[in-house]
Amino acid sequence: MANETEKKDKEKGKKHVCSICARPSDTAICHACEDKIRGEALEHKHDVDKAGRTDSGRR
Repeated sequence: MANETEKKDKEKGKKHVCSICARPSDTAICHACEDKIRGEALEHKHDVDKAGRTDSGRR
């Protein structure tokens, strides 16, 4: 019976998992991880923008 189930799963296609959290997902990265990564990138961008340009100044 287990073999029948495995055959059906293979016929339907591969089961994908998120590359970040390893949870089942239809895409390479699940929506939750995608949102988290975007939030972290935006936070990093704000920190860089707040610090200003580091190469400007008196020489």
